[in-house]
Amino acid sequence: MGISKKIDDVLTSPWILRVISVVVAVSMWFYVTGTGDAAKQKRSFPISLEYSNIDPQLAIRGTPQTSVEVEVEATEGVFDKLNQDAIRGIIDLEGVSAGKYQRLVKIKDMPSNVTVRGTIPSLVEVVLVQYLSRVFPVEVILPQDLPAGRYLEAVDVVPKEIVVKGSEKDLARIGSLNIAPAAADLEKGKELHLSVNLSQSEPFESEVEWGPKTVTMNAALVRGVPRKKVPVNVRLSGKPASDFAVQSLTTDPAEIMIQGPKSKLDAVSTADTETVDITGLAHDETLVTPLRAFRDKAISAVDVKSVKISVHLAPIMAQRVVSSVPVAVEGSTTGVPPGRKWTVEPAVVDVVLEAPPSKMNIFDPKKLGLKVFLDTSNFFLTKGELPVQATVSGDFRVVEVKPPTLAVTQSAGAAP
Repeated sequence: MGISKKIDDVLTSPWILRVISVVVAVSMWFYVTGTGDAAKQKRSFPISLEYSNIDPQLAIRGTPQTSVEVEVEATEGVFDKLNQDAIRGIIDLEGVSAGKYQRLVKIKDMPSNVTVRGTIPSLVEVVLVQYLSRVFPVEVILPQDLPAGRYLEAVDVVPKEIVVKGSEKDLARIGSLNIAPAAADLEKGKELHLSVNLSQSEPFESEVEWGPKTVTMNAALVRGVPRKKVPVNVRLSGKPASDFAVQSLTTDPAEIMIQGPKSKLDAVSTADTETVDITGLAHDETLVTPLRAFRDKAISAVDVKSVKISVHLAPIMAQRVVSSVPVAVEGSTTGVPPGRKWTVEPAVVDVVLEAPPSKMNIFDPKKLGLKVFLDTSNFFLTKGELPVQATVSGDFRVVEVKPPTLAVTQSAGAAP
């Protein structure tokens, strides 16, 4: 009984219990770490690569890299449940300008129980170029098998223009954006939805964006001599009066219909008027002017022989600098002690005047009535700066005074 009690006392003593706890804890730690190392595996697999935060004015030159190998470490059970397709590599291009860069691959959507050891490659080269926009008209390429004596009239394409975005080099390689309706479709006279073709001289270096890829076309296939509408071009000679300039020209109608053989019609872009002499014109004027005959007699206007022309004028002004104009001091002498006066520094200024050219041509400084002064009526300091004021008579106007302010100081001498 004595020995058993001693053994019980030893086994239940706090020190023995602490030693047993430490031994058990260390054993479990070795077990867990040992079995964890044994269970973990390293694997690599491909993941897709995405490019984010690209400035809208930039584009990636060439075909960018689309995937990398990622090296990871995890247990067998984790690998069995891992959705590799959901993991992505990210190239962040936020704040990056045009140029060549080596950017680090970042991993997105990797589970927390998977350790990423790296990617192959770890850096990806990216070349960014300036992204420009250019508007291209949609050209209509007519079929070669149109029936004899038939031509297209009232051609309407919606939209008429398409915006293309890409690098400067790629935009220069674009020849045209066009549609090519078939003769059979044109014969039906119905609205057509046509694919837009982009012609280019060389393959693009980087991505080029444009759209829409289809447009709507309406046109009438009619019999007779081919026709088309062209704008009216006003031919002017001479200059208006010296105080005026031509602000705008309008014609009624603004466009006319012309007709002739298609091969010759395609070469005509405008219909000219006979020459209108506006020498000395000093007011708006409207007049009727005949159309000028086309050089090629096979081309003619349809039912229009003359147009109404409205010439709109706008007044113009000329400027001149009057140099070294003396500056006077005006205003009350209240506050100026006896025996004191105002001194101005500098005492002269340059004045910029404006007037119609006809008045400026007979410019006489002595007859301008030009007056330059400083007003000290409400100035109670002994020195400071005041704005320069200027007045002028007649058709002239003061545009600017140089300098616009002058220093004034009370100095010895009789007050003004």
